[in-house]
Amino acid sequence: MSAGTATAVVYKPNEHEDEYMVFVDDVAEYQRWLEGDKSIALARFIGQFAIFKSATSGHTGSLGEISKQEIENVFFGDAKNVKDKSVEAAIVLILENGKVHKGDLAHNYKLNLNPARGGGDTHGTGASRGSHR
Repeated sequence: MSAGTATAVVYKPNEHEDEYMVFVDDVAEYQRWLEGDKSIALARFIGQFAIFKSATSGHTGSLGEISKQEIENVFFGDAKNVKDKSVEAAIVLILENGKVHKGDLAHNYKLNLNPARGGGDTHGTGASRGSHR
């Protein structure tokens, strides 16, 4: 993947539901996994084990991580026979059934996960920064 681009696998359960996406860090490893090499760990090509959906319709716009409850409702419904209703199981469903979309990082969640958090200074203030004597 070249600098400045992001690759997402976008999955839409049916035409009346939202689109859900997972970001892929290593497209070549993902392709090998998709073609049947399940010995490749998901961690080799997925950087963040999270599922996102757009606050607006479609796979563009401001993205937010979905809750565990939404994962259960959307991906597993009320199926009593499904034992694994984890985030990882839902990610596998997206990776196996979704479509690959490439985009510009300027429009990607990675630049600003949550603007309410501030400008990104994680050093803190006061004693933790060593400003007291």
